[in-house]
Amino acid sequence: MRKIKLSIILITILLCFVPSATADDLPSVTALFQLTNSSMEEYDPSWAPDDSELAYTVDGRYGGELWIMDLDGSNNVMYLQSTDWLGESDWEEKGILYTSHYSFKRDRHYDIWIAEDEDVIPRQLSTNKTDQQNPSWNHNNSKILFLGKVNYENEIWTMEPDTSNITRLTFYQTKVETPTWSPDSSRIVYSFDSDLWVMNADGSNNIQLTNDSYEQLDPAWSPCGKWIAYSSDENGDFDIRIIRPDGTNNTTLIQESRDQTQPDWSHDGTKLAYTTYQDLNRDVWAAAIYIDPKNYTPPTPTPLQTQIVIDEEAKSNISKLLILGGVIVFLVVMVFISKIIKGMRKK
Repeated sequence: MRKIKLSIILITILLCFVPSATADDLPSVTALFQLTNSSMEEYDPSWAPDDSELAYTVDGRYGGELWIMDLDGSNNVMYLQSTDWLGESDWEEKGILYTSHYSFKRDRHYDIWIAEDEDVIPRQLSTNKTDQQNPSWNHNNSKILFLGKVNYENEIWTMEPDTSNITRLTFYQTKVETPTWSPDSSRIVYSFDSDLWVMNADGSNNIQLTNDSYEQLDPAWSPCGKWIAYSSDENGDFDIRIIRPDGTNNTTLIQESRDQTQPDWSHDGTKLAYTTYQDLNRDVWAAAIYIDPKNYTPPTPTPLQTQIVIDEEAKSNISKLLILGGVIVFLVVMVFISKIIKGMRKK
């Protein structure tokens, strides 16, 4: 009877702690940082391969510009300048991919370009007479994912950096947006008809992750592979939400009174850069992210400096887990002792 009572107590305590343990499994924001703050439109950040810098787009006075800054928002330097729009950058070891168009062309459309080095003239990768945009590198820089327009609608394509092996992956003939790779490049997440979907890298096995009346955009796969960050207007303004690749644990990560869009994970998984929109102006922000070490242990990051908001929730969650572990150990010991006492009485 005593053993049954102890078991009931143990189960009750575990049930009380289940919400906390589930919450600890979720990435949480420990601090927010504003990285740009000027009268110019600054948006669409992309991390450098070593996470030491960020590339971002600026709508300059005379056209589009690609700027680079340190991860604390300092040392802002213009990297590229165009008389027309450029943006949608993705920065990896082989260079910075970006989209641009030039209004002086008779057949005006978006093209994909690569800036391989500051001292090397950027190369145009796409040559079709339709829009090619939203490029992103796979994990080993051997393939480029992008959107290509077919009959006035975007579809998802891949190609190699030398523009060979161009392959069409989707055939929706309707609104497809913002595809990006999984960390191992085996899967692709994208927005189709305002919902999130995932598919294999060859275009097979399409699975719908969200199914509602809200707009879900800008998915970004976490480096650990267990989460997808994206922007959603479910709460009125656009917020940054996260969801597992199987469609579970859909929850808000960053919610403010302004729009937050275009999230981009750092390669070590400890930071998330994104774009905010407020008072008719866009700026680049970053969030420091805590992920439970049981799920992911990234390298030690370089700390962000310009602290705006601090959240102690992650620390309190760790304390709850320690308390839970202590209670479980105590109860297991008590059950073991009760068995010994019961055995002694029988003798």
